Amino acid sequence: MAPQKLKVNMLGVESGKELAGIPVGDESAEDRVLALLGGGAAEDAYQGWGSTFFHDSLDFVSATASPAGRTVFRLTVLPSHCNRLGNLHGGCTATVFDICTSTALAPIAKPGYWQYAGVSRGLSVTYLKPVPVGEKVLVDSEVVSAGKRMCVLRGTMRRESDGEVLALCEHGKVSIDPPVSKI
Repeated sequence: MAPQKLKVNMLGVESGKELAGIPVGDESAEDRVLALLGGGAAEDAYQGWGSTFFHDSLDFVSATASPAGRTVFRLTVLPSHCNRLGNLHGGCTATVFDICTSTALAPIAKPGYWQYAGVSRGLSVTYLKPVPVGEKVLVDSEVVSAGKRMCVLRGTMRRESDGEVLALCEHGKVSIDPPVSKI
């Protein structure tokens, strides 16, 4: 099923902007995440901040819907991701968490319930250890709580080789889904 498109007209969203929703039919959790990241047809794909980074640098590993939405991505830290000390830049880490944690909503989305993945209301990152260039990390994201209008997501960045926790994230979002008509 192709992603449902919606023209939105609300505060904080470009006037008349058309958004592609997460497919909410019989798709697998994996297909839903890939659709969210791909945004549908190539000409419709998101081209803003971080778009090439996520298509070129993150590898999708897995997604599940039960017991709660969860996704895992792999990232190899490249020099372009690093600060002047040769470690993963804090802003890059926050961007990785922003996108990866948002994808955890895709497996649980349904019409009127996180189908458009919402907008951030808060993103808190705790940096525990430096992540040097060349390091392979896994970003595990999960839905902690998802209500009708707000959710809390959690992200954990671990060194792939030994599972050492390198950074943690708590991400709060607000839904932008329009009401579903009741027939």
